[in-house]
Order: sequence, then structure tokens, then C-alpha cells
Amino acid sequence: MRITQVPKLVGATTDEIRYLESKGYIQGRRILLMKREVRDYAESEVRKIELIIKYRREGFELEAAYQKALEELQRPRLI
Repeated sequence: MRITQVPKLVGATTDEIRYLESKGYIQGRRILLMKREVRDYAESEVRKIELIIKYRREGFELEAAYQKALEELQRPRLI
């Protein structure tokens, strides 16, 4: 999923997503699109972004939000 699509899905800004990537919390791959390099994120990374943003909005510091997101990703959800 391209970086322009992710904010609408997870409720973050592109700047927040770039910041998470620059700090090493998420990883995107760079793809060439019509002579431009754009960021592309796997579905698992998009889910991680969504959770980090959720916990940040709840008031957690970035590192704590990241750790909570990882914990949640490791626990299977029961429906």
C-alpha cells in the first residue's frame, strides 16, 4: 500500500508515517513509479502503523506505543 493511501486507512498523517519509518519502527520499501520513488508498505506494516497510532492517541509515548503494538500483533485475536 502506498504512503498516500495509508493515512486514510489508519488515521495518521504522511509526516507521522515518515517519522515512524525514520526512527526504525516501521519499514517500507521504495518502488519506482513513473520516474518517482514512492514508499510502499506491506499489510503487516500498515497494521503496525495503525496500532502505534492508536496507542499514541491514547497517550502512550512512542516507544511504549510501539511495544504495545508489537505485543498486540503477537497475540492472535479471538472473535
